[in-house]
Order: sequence, then structure tokens, then C-alpha cells
Amino acid sequence: MEESEGRLSKLVAVIACIAMTLFYVSILYAPTLILRLPPPQSYENFMIRRFICAAVWSVASVIFCAFVLPITGGEASYSFGVYGIRSDHFAPVTEELVFRACMIPLLLCGGFKAYNVIFLCPTFFSLAHLNHMMEIYSRHNYSLLKASLVVGLQLGYTVIFGSYASFLFIRTGNIVAPLVAHAFCNYMGLPVLFVHRKGLVSIAFLAGMVSFVWLLFPITWPDLYNESTNNCRCWQGYCSWNK
Repeated sequence: MEESEGRLSKLVAVIACIAMTLFYVSILYAPTLILRLPPPQSYENFMIRRFICAAVWSVASVIFCAFVLPITGGEASYSFGVYGIRSDHFAPVTEELVFRACMIPLLLCGGFKAYNVIFLCPTFFSLAHLNHMMEIYSRHNYSLLKASLVVGLQLGYTVIFGSYASFLFIRTGNIVAPLVAHAFCNYMGLPVLFVHRKGLVSIAFLAGMVSFVWLLFPITWPDLYNESTNNCRCWQGYCSWNK
């Protein structure tokens, strides 16, 4: 594909990603601040309201990218299709749609190299979690320092995971790969690094790290996730991993 064909400017791509990040967070507060709805009476109602808000913006993000990105209708349906996702994986679905399926094509079409996108996109993903600081500070009665440390740890973790999820999406050309990884990480939480009986756990950690590094590229080979990569339809051929 020609350099001038089907490309956005880098500035437009970055501005679009920043705007999507801000709107993803701000829409969570829209029912109370904009629609003037009363605060939810229970935590369950609070989460349901947030699910609805996140779903609205996720759909809006997909529609926005369908108009902005230089792709055809067939390519859009191929790229944004998500199948077999259960309701208890709602947060991974909305976050992967916005921060991977929408933002990564914007950045790639904006002219950023794939390796740069892997580290740039998680920045937007981590910034979307800054709103947790005020929630932790006000709801759990934490000090500002303790709340900052908790959110700082979360931001560091989201940057690391976001880089991995971005790699999966670009490498496989399939949104299901980072989506499954996201749901699994949310379910498992942070790993337990310190235990009393370290022998078996240390062996398991070592085996896991070696297996991860050894299988990272073979198990994410694009041909495993796409019918053909000779005429690749995902993000101007980025799943061929030669850019």
C-alpha cells in the first residue's frame, strides 16, 4: 500500500486516541453529571449503570473508527467481530474494543510503526484508570499517598498488560486473542509473588516464564488466526509482522 494511500496523520491519530480515552472515562459519570439522575442506591445498580455507559461508548467508538479508518465495510466487519463473549466479561469486551480494536488501527494508519504502537497504546489504556484514584480515596477512606500508591501499581500493571494485549492484537490480527487474555487476567488478578512454601511455586513460576518466552511468537503466528496473510486485510497487512 502506498504511503499516502489510506493514511491518517500522526497528530490526528493521537488526538483521536486521547479523545476516546477521555470520553471512555467521562461517560461513566454522565448519568449523574449530565443526565442529572440520582446516585445509584446500591453497588449492583452502580455497576449496571457503568456497564451501560461503557457499552454506549464502545459502540460509538466502533462507529467512529468505521468512518475515520480507510477500510471497507467488509474489512470492518471482519476486524471488529467478537464471538461467544459472556456477560461476566463485559469490561474486557468494552476496553478491548476501544483501546485495541479502535485505537490501534488509528495509530497504525496514522503512520506509527507497529513496535511504537505496542508501547504507545497502553499509555491511553493506563490513563483511563486514573479515575480510580478518587474512588479509592473517597470510598475506602485511604490517605492520598496510599491511594496514589494503589493506583500507581494499577497503572504500571495496565501498561505492562496493555503492551502485551497490543502485541497480541497486531500480531494475530484478531481481537479475540487480547480479549481472552484480558478476561483471564481480570479473573486471576495479580500473581502471588511471596508464599511460605516456595519450592513448587518457584518451579511453576520458572516453567511458566520459560514457556511464555518460548511460545510467544510461535503460538501467535498470524497464519493460525487468519485464513490467509498473503492478501492480509488487517490494518494494511500489519499481521504479516514485516513493518
